[in-house]
Amino acid sequence: MYQDPKRVRRHKQTIYLDDYELAIVEAHANYSGLPKATLMRQMAFESAKEVPGTAPTPQQPTQPMVAERST
Repeated sequence: MYQDPKRVRRHKQTIYLDDYELAIVEAHANYSGLPKATLMRQMAFESAKEVPGTAPTPQQPTQPMVAERST
């Protein structure tokens, strides 16, 4: 069914945000048109790429993770 079964997203993580953090995430999601979960996943991986030793492997996507709004 999938080329790489390890790429199936089946691991759930929960985070707790305060009202201000949630407002920022919701505003960005509304602006970009992306679901909050997708946006937060993309933001987490964009941030993780800045850590030394976490460069994408050949099987990981290399395109920008945060979508830009089309005009």
